[in-house]
Amino acid sequence: MTFDRYAAYYDTLYHDKDYEAECDFLEQVFTCYAQGPIRTILDLGCGSGGHALPLARRGYVVAGVDRSEEMLHIAQSKVAELATSSGQRSVVFHQGDIRTLELGRTFDAVIAMFAVISYQTTNEDLLAVFRTARRHLSPGGLFVFDFWFGPAVLTQRPTDRVKIIEQDGERIIRFAISVLDILAQTVQVNYKVLRLRNARLLDEVDESHLMRFIFPQEISHYLQQAGFRLLQLCPFMRLDTQPTDQDWNVTVIASTVEMGI
Repeated sequence: MTFDRYAAYYDTLYHDKDYEAECDFLEQVFTCYAQGPIRTILDLGCGSGGHALPLARRGYVVAGVDRSEEMLHIAQSKVAELATSSGQRSVVFHQGDIRTLELGRTFDAVIAMFAVISYQTTNEDLLAVFRTARRHLSPGGLFVFDFWFGPAVLTQRPTDRVKIIEQDGERIIRFAISVLDILAQTVQVNYKVLRLRNARLLDEVDESHLMRFIFPQEISHYLQQAGFRLLQLCPFMRLDTQPTDQDWNVTVIASTVEMGI
């Protein structure tokens, strides 16, 4: 299963990801596009809480959903720290499949960050997640997500990568080997993680992530099918420009069709 044993190394491997800056960007989106105040947020594919927790610290009431028990366990372990610092519980995590999720409430905004949408490798799954977002949005609510941009993937092509982290006298080495399938519009990323102390192997993890690259017309079509209006398509973290084949990650901002725009 995706994010099984790999989850234990997730925060270490992405320690350099600037979640605070990404939450700044989300707030910029809210300011520019929201019809009213954004107070409640649903985080689809929340992982270990990288966006949910900073947003909760900023005063939003956040619900995070993920399918991985391991990732949610890590996220939940951070809630105690948040409660201690803020004095209130402003974030809650749920285990669930974002394709079929039914929380029975609506939110001012729904987010799906760090290419969660690109994990939806069939048209049926993509539409199902969009419909989940629509069911959980209040009238005029915003849906914000990023995805792997097809033109950039086909122009730049996936490359094999190695990442090394030195920590507490140990070395974490991650190998990422990518296999591109043009017809299926997917990239299979095969991860191998080695944890070593000196020359001794302490742990070895193998996990494969199948990712879909998507094109603008597909995004527009399935958003419309789910009851959304596409408001903006832009490079990730750059609201004032249009994506090109150099932008691997692209952000979508959509609203429920009730908005009079």
